[in-house]
Amino acid sequence: MIDIGITGGETKIAGELVRLLINHPDASVKWVSSHSEHGKLARVHKGLIGECDLDFSEPVIDDVELIFNCDPFDSPLCDDAIAKNDKLRVIELSRGYGFVEGGSMYGLCEINRKFMVHDCYGYVLIPSAEAMAVLLAIVPLANKHMLKGDINVTVNFNNCFNNDINVNSIKQEILTVAKALDSDFAGAVNIKQESGATTRGLVAHVEVSAQADIDSIKDLYNEYYDDHNFTFVVNQQVEDADVTNTNKCLLNLAVEDDKLHITSVIDALLKGSAGNAVHVMNLLFGLHEKAGLALKAQVF
Repeated sequence: MIDIGITGGETKIAGELVRLLINHPDASVKWVSSHSEHGKLARVHKGLIGECDLDFSEPVIDDVELIFNCDPFDSPLCDDAIAKNDKLRVIELSRGYGFVEGGSMYGLCEINRKFMVHDCYGYVLIPSAEAMAVLLAIVPLANKHMLKGDINVTVNFNNCFNNDINVNSIKQEILTVAKALDSDFAGAVNIKQESGATTRGLVAHVEVSAQADIDSIKDLYNEYYDDHNFTFVVNQQVEDADVTNTNKCLLNLAVEDDKLHITSVIDALLKGSAGNAVHVMNLLFGLHEKAGLALKAQVF
């Protein structure tokens, strides 16, 4: 069993992590800390009544081998803990230190899976939900140096994390990863915001220059994601309800007027955050990628 601590226990991300981890076959949550809450977790995080009897408590670093950090104020604590114990691992979800971190791994499993499995990184940064949806839409192109011109994005910022969305930070995150994958990419990232209709779903409409016909592009995407367990290319139109309460990303592709239009949908709290973090944990500890993530979709 993996002994786990969670900071920022009052946040929605932490609540979603607890819901996942108490049903994970290889996870044991030892403590959940918070600077603002006390008493039973179930009082704050609905649905845990009868499932989890944990109280909010102080972090005890020596009791765990993995920390999910959901609180930017606790990031220095995690840094100090890693410095003292090189076997401790931290999965950073708070975005408290921004995107670029020396000595850390970017937690987009669809590009860094083998490094997480073999290199055993101590500190992994989880992508923002918005960057996750956009990057999964363009990674196969960037991997083949087929990412030309600007990346134009329309995304619904549903703000399910109860914080201010930093569009410039998201742009920089997408641009940094795109250039890391494709050193020839010289375009810009343009993001247009629209209101989201749900509290969890995130839909990103991405437009880039089409460098091939639609059948060739679909073959490229299907080949890239063939051995990945959570990202799928589909022929029908996709919407957020198709992925709500799952760790999946669905991609729909179309070419029109020499432009490739990609619709990418994820559950912002799962694939865009807590679910992806559990996926990272599974890789770091040599577990099956889907352990604890075989979730029931809510669409009907």
